Amino acid sequence: MATYRGRKNDICRTVGFDIWGRPNKSVSKRPYPPGQHGPNLKERRQSEYGEQLLAKQVIRRYYNLLEKQFSNTFKKAQRMSGNTSLNFLRLLELRLSTAVWRLGYARSIFQARQMVSHGHITVNGRLVDISSFQLRVGDVIGVRDRDASKKIARANHYEGAAIPAYMESDVQNMTGKIVALPEREDFPKFFQEQQVVEFYAR
Repeated sequence: MATYRGRKNDICRTVGFDIWGRPNKSVSKRPYPPGQHGPNLKERRQSEYGEQLLAKQVIRRYYNLLEKQFSNTFKKAQRMSGNTSLNFLRLLELRLSTAVWRLGYARSIFQARQMVSHGHITVNGRLVDISSFQLRVGDVIGVRDRDASKKIARANHYEGAAIPAYMESDVQNMTGKIVALPEREDFPKFFQEQQVVEFYAR
């Protein structure tokens, strides 16, 4: 299973802030891109293509997807009726690994992907080990009923997770339910999804 194994700090320094919301000393200490020429690139004016590319990379890294997965998801959103950019974000947000992260069972999107692939998560009572599994309204996500799986969720203090409006959490039973489709306000404000649409329309 392919995944990004590079330094996450480099991604955040390129953007200028930590896209996952973690306290990141390297971004505040060195607020410029990594590399020996990083300090000189701080004031360089970006082209329209560069802005679109950066907007795409921010969302792609946020959800921990490789380029082929990301572009295939966008093509799927284009085939759906309605607003392409909102459909695209919904497809990304309703991936199983993202839901596991949102429910607090994992500390990060990276750990969430690992939890799913290692068989710690169920959907509607059935074990699912595919992180890209697409959830629908009404689906119930749960931690597998075994000590090893529950131990991970407890260690991450899932009880205090900030649950988004489109989900409901049953803390006692370690389950969460998709009760509605996410709306634009449920996504990070720094997302520039229209730039992504324009990037793929080139």
